[in-house]
Amino acid sequence: MSKSQENNSGSTQGPFCVWSGIGFTNFIKLLRLRPTIRWSGMFRLISSGLFSISNSLLSLMEKLVFSRKVNKTKLEPPVFIIGHWRSGTTLLHNLISMDKQFIYPNMGAMLFPSHFLLTEPVLKQVVRRLLPKQRPMDNMPVTWDLPQEDETSIMLLHLMSPYLAISFSDQPEVYERYYELDQLTPKEASLWKKTFIYFMKKLTYKAGENKRVLLKSPTHTFRIPFLLKMFPDARFVYIYRNPYKVYNSTLHLRRTMFGDNGFAPLDMEKLEEDMANIYENHLHVYERDRQIVPEGQLHEVRFEDLEADPVSELRKVYEHLNLSGFEELEKNMQPYLKDQKSYKKNKYEMDADQEKKIYERWQKAFEMFGYERLPSDALVKKECVTS
Repeated sequence: MSKSQENNSGSTQGPFCVWSGIGFTNFIKLLRLRPTIRWSGMFRLISSGLFSISNSLLSLMEKLVFSRKVNKTKLEPPVFIIGHWRSGTTLLHNLISMDKQFIYPNMGAMLFPSHFLLTEPVLKQVVRRLLPKQRPMDNMPVTWDLPQEDETSIMLLHLMSPYLAISFSDQPEVYERYYELDQLTPKEASLWKKTFIYFMKKLTYKAGENKRVLLKSPTHTFRIPFLLKMFPDARFVYIYRNPYKVYNSTLHLRRTMFGDNGFAPLDMEKLEEDMANIYENHLHVYERDRQIVPEGQLHEVRFEDLEADPVSELRKVYEHLNLSGFEELEKNMQPYLKDQKSYKKNKYEMDADQEKKIYERWQKAFEMFGYERLPSDALVKKECVTS
């Protein structure tokens, strides 16, 4: 093993991995893509294969019971929270989700998207006792009912997702075309849309009609044109953050998530290079595509402003996107804001060499969002704090 590789034999997220919710057919498809597998990942591979059999059976049972009702469910125009990973999307998602007009994927829908309607009452009692109390990448609390990313769910349902990088970090050709989705074949695009809509209808059916789906996945930042064709009246909230903090925090996220869910050790040099490239590409794509969003359907939020005054910033979101119900949100989120005061963020040290590397690589972000370059002589022993 090279010095740039890290072993991922252990896990800080409990007995489950991202592949625990995959169905048998997709598990076979995953193996046919030939992921790199080492002994350190064999338990994860075998357990996911065993889970896949029960997932497929439970999925079939759920369709027999619920599919007709789900297909008849009407969707309201969704709200998408977008932005690069570690830019504050989780905080924004958690806050807006306290408005009861919105619904979102919880832990059950994320881990077991093919059968959560049928099995959630049982899974909630069993699985939540096995989950860690905090997310391993950022110390955020883990509970069954907190909102989760939909990208993981969609990946488990059809594998057409950039999150395949979790097990194919050394094979970008496997997952790169699933960012913008403009390279999908007509058949693939139809399946992606059909699966996505059905998943959203399941969320809506579970909560009751007249609810609006609130989704958060950084991958959707790359898909604005694709999503607007599906949902012309959709709303988008883009959040951005100081690039220094995004860099270190995203690298930690990848190290943790890929290590805890992949089947082989990681090459950190390649992982870091890929991460840096994706951030640059996300800037280019967002700068291009935000021009096509109709007036009043996109709002941008600066993370530092949201953290300092969440009430004021969320009021701006609601006013700009013409969303009702802010008064209820403001009341509901007060207990959460009190809990956040005791939240301990991860800390990373950054020296002058790293500061130079980040600034030179991501200078466009500093200029685009109005962040200043840190003076190199002030960086020795300086801590970069990130959540």
